[in-house]
Amino acid sequence: MKFDLRPRSISIKLWAAITALILVVLGGLGITITLLFGDFYFQQTLDTLGNEVKEISHYLGEQPNWSQRLFAIDEIRLSSDTQMVVIDRYSEIIAIKGGNVAASFGTNDRIGWGDVSGEMSWLIRSLYPSDFLSRTDIAEVLAGKVITIKAIPRNQTGQAMLIAAAPIGTPSEAIVVLGTSPAPVQDSINAFRRMTLYVSLAAVVLATLVSLVFARQVTRPLALMQKGASQMANGDFQPITGVRSRDELGELADVLNSMGESLKNHMTWLSEERNLLLGIVEGISDGVIMLDAGGEILYTNEPAKALWQGSGPDEESPERKEALMTFLREFMEDVEIDNKIHFNMDTQVLQVAMATTQFEEGKQGYVAVLRDITASLRAEKERRDFMASVTHELRTPLHLIQGYLEAIQDGVIAEEEQAENIDLVLEEAKRLAKLVMELQELDRFDNWKNFEKKEIDLASFLQELHYRFQGRADELGIHLEMDNGTGVIHANRDRLLQVFINLIENAFRHTPKGKSVNIRIIDCGDHIQFNVEDQGEGIPPQALPHIFDRFYRVDKSRSRKEGGMGLGLSIVMLIVEAHNGEIKVESEVGKGTTFKVILPK
Repeated sequence: MKFDLRPRSISIKLWAAITALILVVLGGLGITITLLFGDFYFQQTLDTLGNEVKEISHYLGEQPNWSQRLFAIDEIRLSSDTQMVVIDRYSEIIAIKGGNVAASFGTNDRIGWGDVSGEMSWLIRSLYPSDFLSRTDIAEVLAGKVITIKAIPRNQTGQAMLIAAAPIGTPSEAIVVLGTSPAPVQDSINAFRRMTLYVSLAAVVLATLVSLVFARQVTRPLALMQKGASQMANGDFQPITGVRSRDELGELADVLNSMGESLKNHMTWLSEERNLLLGIVEGISDGVIMLDAGGEILYTNEPAKALWQGSGPDEESPERKEALMTFLREFMEDVEIDNKIHFNMDTQVLQVAMATTQFEEGKQGYVAVLRDITASLRAEKERRDFMASVTHELRTPLHLIQGYLEAIQDGVIAEEEQAENIDLVLEEAKRLAKLVMELQELDRFDNWKNFEKKEIDLASFLQELHYRFQGRADELGIHLEMDNGTGVIHANRDRLLQVFINLIENAFRHTPKGKSVNIRIIDCGDHIQFNVEDQGEGIPPQALPHIFDRFYRVDKSRSRKEGGMGLGLSIVMLIVEAHNGEIKVESEVGKGTTFKVILPK
């Protein structure tokens, strides 16, 4: 993972803080050490100079006279950068030694007071005790005190000197002064300061590298956790990996992983609940519309969208949608629990139920459930019509039977006419039996449509039909023409035979003498099409949509006279649909009718 160099990143902040702390500590420590070292080195030099001046003053004090002292001074060995000056009580120079030598005094020359024997160094004006020592300092030395000072010439023209002064003899007869330049000491201090600076810089560089590594060790887990948290925010609940530390950062990573796992489980549960709810809502046949408090649509399922679908599959009808939404907004103003109302939209009748619901932050919304009850209302109407038709069909023959039997019972009908009336009663009873049988057939087809299907040889099947109906056709004077089929079809033989019996008998019933009834077979690949064609009076166009309705008869008086109940074609359609087939009808008044039965092979 790369080091984050953004100015506001915690990596840079941590590195800057550590580096600044190191700079402050090392800077303060370096300054303190150099100051302490400078003071210590100066003091050590002064102490050394003080010890040396004590030894010299003691050595000179042991000499019996000044001649011996001067010769002793000549024997004293000083370091190259140290000067020695001997002055009397009145600050007059007696002798000088050390420093840069420019000339020498001869023997027996007098310097200050006393005799000089042997060569003495010429005084170079780099050390004048009176320039550095005040009267108070001289008085303290003459009183027997050894002093060490760092002094600057009072005239501010010379260089600073390190001075040590001690008395000679007891009582003090003179003062020996040692002086040395502080330049070597200052050079040593400067060298130490440079060394300290270099070491500090090296330490800063090293500390910076260490702080970078440390910052990376700290921020790398944070970056990994930040990345993991961002992924969790985006729905990716993969555990955070790469955090190996066992400190608070490691514990934080474990907590985030635990939280991510909990969120994952919770989101999975929510997703399952949502999918379950959506599956239920999308799976139901009723339309569901969710509205906000202002009546704007928040959600609709597919059945609801189908309510305002236009002519195309992906088109909407703005008029239908606006009409429905206007109705729902009006319904929102007076919502009651279990309140259901009907709404007529074009040819549809909708049953609408609405309830209030609460969204996030306490916002109120509405859920409307819309059920298309057009088919159920139509079915209810058909049921009532069916019951009325059945009642009517039963009432007529029952009244006839009752009337004839009461007439026979009361002796109204002569005995020689009773046989004829009994035949009429028997005929009506047969009509009732046929009606009951056909009603049973309808009920069986409505509740059980899984027939056992077997291979049927078309040639033998058509031959059976021809054999069954040829005599009847000859009797009616109708020409029956039937194609010779080939191949096989999977169907229930008895039910398929029932279909064609109904269709052919219906064709015979409506075809006048001398006309033809034709049975055509058309192979359509994976389907077989049977056409039953007659040359009868035809069916009016307004009657075609109802031709398969129960108890529907085009000519009711004629159908009843010929024994038709209006149930045959309904049974035919149910049998064909049970075979996954399709039946169609084409007719032209005055020319005839064609029923097309299309069945899968």
